[in-house]
Amino acid sequence: MSNRKLINQLIQLQELIVARIQKQASMPSASLGALDANIKLLSTDLPVRVKSHLNDLLKKHPEAMVPIVDGHCTGCGMEVKASLINEIHHAEELHRCLNCTRYLYIPSEVVAREHASRIYGETRKVGVARFSTQPLMVTPLGGTTPEEVLRQLCERMQQQHFVENADQLLDLAMQREAIISTAVDSGMAFPHVRGVEGGGLSMALGIHKKGIHFGGPGRTLTRIFFFMVIPTATSAFYMKLIAGLSQTFRQKEAREALLAAESEEELWKVLVRQTRQVIK
Repeated sequence: MSNRKLINQLIQLQELIVARIQKQASMPSASLGALDANIKLLSTDLPVRVKSHLNDLLKKHPEAMVPIVDGHCTGCGMEVKASLINEIHHAEELHRCLNCTRYLYIPSEVVAREHASRIYGETRKVGVARFSTQPLMVTPLGGTTPEEVLRQLCERMQQQHFVENADQLLDLAMQREAIISTAVDSGMAFPHVRGVEGGGLSMALGIHKKGIHFGGPGRTLTRIFFFMVIPTATSAFYMKLIAGLSQTFRQKEAREALLAAESEEELWKVLVRQTRQVIK
């Protein structure tokens, strides 16, 4: 197996492992059999030493494969020597960060982002406001396909200067959905793009009044979309945010409050109120 193919395989394997963690957090009673089977299949032909180190890393961090951005390991922030970056570019062998020992790769696409604090002021935020803001609320969503719905959320993020290229973000989000759907029961979905460097974890919330088929369990229509862009360094925060949202909106009354919001201003107020106790 070529090293470039091995790197791609490890990135895809990591996505499946993170998807498993996400599913456990958002659907505690869900069956994980299919995910476990895919993880086992993708792990089968890995070199023994690589598989062993990967497993050791994943016991400590949500990320074992991390991109180099601006000459730094995005896992720990350590500067990577130019000579090592050059070797990683050639992908002749796997390389690890000298500090955190995560595997390193050069991302083919990076969506540059601005910190929300630079746009919305320097006041320290609390609760869900650490990750989102009223201008990232979208209701009602239109469209009848996953791509049409996600495009509107990506475009809102671009309009609000959280991303530079909505089309690129949409492409990455659809690639992620192709691995395994982020839809869960109760008509919710958690589409996301990880490894988007340049700022903090950010979330848009979209409401589709009628609902669409988003590839989730059974024939349930998805109406609530929590769309997130996640830099590598905030992966742990992402898991906590997913757990908090799932805990809150597992309750039918909480979901109905979101769906009943008549404006984006009201939607934001409902989100803040409903999550106040679980997202600190």
